[in-house]
Amino acid sequence: MKIQLATKPLTEIKDGFLVLPIFEDDRKDYGISVVKSYLSDYPKFGKLFETQILYSPDSKILIIGAGKKDKFEFVNLQNLAGAAVKSLLKKAKSLSFVLPKEGKLSEEEKTYAASLGVEIASYDPTKDLKSAHEPYMLSSVEFLVDRAERGLQEGLRKGQIIADSINLTRKLGDLPANLMTPTYMLEAAKKIAKETKLKITVLDEKQAKKKGMGAFTGVAQGSDEPSFMISLEYTGDIKSKEKWAFVGKGITFDTGGISIKPSSAMHEMKYDMAGAAAVMNAISAIAKLNLKTNVVAVMAVTENLPGGKAQRPGDIVKSYCGKFVEVIDTDAEGRLVLIDAVSYAQKDFKATKVVDLATLTGAIIVALGDHITGVFGNKKEFTKKFMETAEKYGEKMWEFPVYEEFNEMIKSDMADITNLGHGGSHRSAAGSIIGAKFIEAGIEEGTEWIHLDIAGTAWDMKPKPFRGVGATGVGVKSLIELVS
Repeated sequence: MKIQLATKPLTEIKDGFLVLPIFEDDRKDYGISVVKSYLSDYPKFGKLFETQILYSPDSKILIIGAGKKDKFEFVNLQNLAGAAVKSLLKKAKSLSFVLPKEGKLSEEEKTYAASLGVEIASYDPTKDLKSAHEPYMLSSVEFLVDRAERGLQEGLRKGQIIADSINLTRKLGDLPANLMTPTYMLEAAKKIAKETKLKITVLDEKQAKKKGMGAFTGVAQGSDEPSFMISLEYTGDIKSKEKWAFVGKGITFDTGGISIKPSSAMHEMKYDMAGAAAVMNAISAIAKLNLKTNVVAVMAVTENLPGGKAQRPGDIVKSYCGKFVEVIDTDAEGRLVLIDAVSYAQKDFKATKVVDLATLTGAIIVALGDHITGVFGNKKEFTKKFMETAEKYGEKMWEFPVYEEFNEMIKSDMADITNLGHGGSHRSAAGSIIGAKFIEAGIEEGTEWIHLDIAGTAWDMKPKPFRGVGATGVGVKSLIELVS
């Protein structure tokens, strides 16, 4: 999508649509008679995302509800711009969006939010998958402002860079698993490394096994597809000893292994690599933005299949952190690959702060539905900082306890720990907390750590006014802002 700033008067918008935000509690008519007439006839117009197309002799106008002024924050503007674009994708070639002056956002944050919304709304998951695909009409968006100040330009650039990363995360998730294999993920990582000059390190199964990653390779052994532990490194502050690790679960398809899943919704398990896609694209944007920070992104990429060589319930494997793991349920595979991945980030890359993302448990959906990500952290201040960052930029999070008492639930009689809590199922009996505690067993003393369970938020099969169905790209924006 071509996005630019413009300073022309509203009366000069002749081609395409003029988009005017209308607040519930400040129903400005912009001095346009057709808008004034409509608002007088419909005094309740202005609720968030409601739209109406109006025509005058020389212009086409879309008015869009912006909600209440006192609630107009970053995500409201992002989604407002997205809703405007989504409603016009098949109706116009161009639109001119009046950037609201209301709210407490800086000039940079306004164009950052609005450009994010535009690009996310214009993403088409079927572009490369339909033989009779019809491209959208809309190809150009301009934001109308008083002056094209430097901050506005910087926000525009930032928004487009991060939106590109979010949309690539979504694309990888939306691709079917016969295309989005571990090898495809590896090639995507190599392409990013080349474009952004990131250092890439790849361990294949044989190398990972020799290194001692028994938890990861135990999951990988059931698939005929090659599996990889992939890392991308960015060094933006050579004077700093602080190093972030973003760690992502990359199960490109999850059958549950021998503990096979019900077939009814198994097709959705193509999204089980959303965490890996998010961390890969977050570090890509960080490099493009030249942020002053040091980050390694680690992706544990494999399939979880019930092949002849597949891991069995009751197997015991040795993880990279040295702990022996009793595998009770092969469908609790995400925590197995992640315990080795977080250990790898600390032992080999000297990470001091670790954030992992995973579509880990069905239990998190029972607890929070599909709107909120579960957060589990070992340091209160670190967790608080992350959640404040995520909330500011519109990704909703909720913190769960990780008390020591839960450690008892992952103790094994036959090994050090078990991948299934003492409660009969990882989908019940504090299931999401147990998953987090298992990953935490691979976190070294002194390392700050946060686990994000994105099983409910990584994809959405219900279209939103501002976004289509499919992968959401959750977490990318928050990770980038956390280290900015």
